[in-house]
Amino acid sequence: MNRYPYVFLTIMSIVWGCNFVAAKTTLAEMAPLPAAFWRYLIAVAALGPFAAKELLSILRERRQWRNLFILGFIGIFLYHWLFFAGLKLSEPGAASIVITSNPALTALLSALLLGEKLSWRRWLGFALAAFGALVVLSNGDVMRILTLDFGDGGFLLIGAVVLWSLYAVLGKRVMETISPLAATTAGFIVALPMFLIVSALEGTLGPSLDVSTDAWLGVVYMGIGASGVAFLLFFKGVALLGAARASIFIYLIPLFAFISSWLMLGESLTAAKLAGAAFVISGVTLTSKAK
Repeated sequence: MNRYPYVFLTIMSIVWGCNFVAAKTTLAEMAPLPAAFWRYLIAVAALGPFAAKELLSILRERRQWRNLFILGFIGIFLYHWLFFAGLKLSEPGAASIVITSNPALTALLSALLLGEKLSWRRWLGFALAAFGALVVLSNGDVMRILTLDFGDGGFLLIGAVVLWSLYAVLGKRVMETISPLAATTAGFIVALPMFLIVSALEGTLGPSLDVSTDAWLGVVYMGIGASGVAFLLFFKGVALLGAARASIFIYLIPLFAFISSWLMLGESLTAAKLAGAAFVISGVTLTSKAK
């Protein structure tokens, strides 16, 4: 048995899990938009050489670039604006569980927007994942769930999940003619000037240069590790194992996020977080496997 795909995907899960801590470290000193700008500037440099040939081949296809612009605006610019802003106000481990629920919402949006059939098992999976995310955001407090008291960070993370799921649904048709690597890199390129312009207008770009070495190491980790190496390992895993089997490793991300957050930031692992994680993973698994 070829173990390399499993090694690649496990490393990917570790890198993406630790990314929540890296982002949290950076966001302690840097505003969300400039942090995203520097991250994706580095990411484009990391992924660009691998995607350049295909991107150049579609450069003259105006309709394709229009679609890529929409994906970059929704899935990179708006998503990371909300995600970084939400993570800045939340614990990394808890945020990772909420974000991991996005495949279940993606299945729901696929049914609503693309007309894909949604069986009762998928409805149940979506309900379980949504409930698990709410348990984590409320730390198991029933009254907070009933009154929707999740704090600003919680609502921002929920918004990020909605945007990423919408990005995934819209991207399905685009990626029928473009590889995920090229589409992802194009999204980074599209979002870069948006991050630059808005962060300059809000006056946070200049101050982002005056941060500690730790904050910059977090940016480099996000750019090269999470947006570069991890994406390439994931695409390699998909090529060797198929998308369905490779996607299972996504469920390991909260585990490594919690371990790294506990070791480096002292985040506590409560019973509510464990229960919420169990609901989210069960729901996503059911949604992914149900027909």
